[in-house]
Amino acid sequence: MSRFVSSLTVSKKNLQGTLILFSFIIIGVSLLMIAAVIINQIKGPLAPELKKYHITFIWTMAALSFICLFAAKRVFNKGITGAKKCLNPLNDKLNQYRSALIRYLVICELPVSLSIILFLFTGNFIFEVYAAIFLGFMLAVAPMQRRVIAELELDWQQQKELE
Repeated sequence: MSRFVSSLTVSKKNLQGTLILFSFIIIGVSLLMIAAVIINQIKGPLAPELKKYHITFIWTMAALSFICLFAAKRVFNKGITGAKKCLNPLNDKLNQYRSALIRYLVICELPVSLSIILFLFTGNFIFEVYAAIFLGFMLAVAPMQRRVIAELELDWQQQKELE
């Protein structure tokens, strides 16, 4: 009985740890975006001569963003599928879920970081919009309990362990 209770606690804490990690990443990206706006408003663009290339940067960022989003979704879905199909205990499935989520977030942070850098150099707010859109994509996979249950297609016993 005590082994079952500890398993319940570990799985629930595992999911809470994933949510905390996710929150820190989102907060970090948000603070970076806010800091970029503040720096831009105080000092102006760091390299105003790059403004003449802003159309090229915009299209390049759009293409890079599309590629990164496609890759992130593919990696995330592949990780979720692997976690769903495995016969391991719930805690292992949650570890696989966390791994897939981190990979997704890392791939999504690439266009966010590049957008913020381009915003700092050019001062063009369209790059902050790109970053905000990707922040939305990152928030869309927040590891909430009901989302994890649905994505991993957990049975009733595993759902009980997370509650």
